Amino acid sequence: MTKYAHINSDNILQGWYDKNIHSSIPTPNIEVTDEQWLNALNNMHNKINSDGSSEFVDTETAEQKAEAQNRINKKASGKQKLKDLGLDDDEIQALIGVW
Repeated sequence: MTKYAHINSDNILQGWYDKNIHSSIPTPNIEVTDEQWLNALNNMHNKINSDGSSEFVDTETAEQKAEAQNRINKKASGKQKLKDLGLDDDEIQALIGVW
């Protein structure tokens, strides 16, 4: 069966479609074989090239990466503050859940 990769202008995957399941397939799209589709799925590829080959590309912006690092830092700082108050790891986990 043939699959279709719906992509954006940078060939970043937006979704997978199959004519046997979907009545319409958004454009732009790239037709891929079942083998290419499975390769993309199994390797968590998010970019589909015009020949149906695929690869993983980091689409996260520098700002998004900085925000994620900021959240990690705040979480570590909060945990340290609770430890400074005398709580142990089990008490902290009971309060805020799994780290």
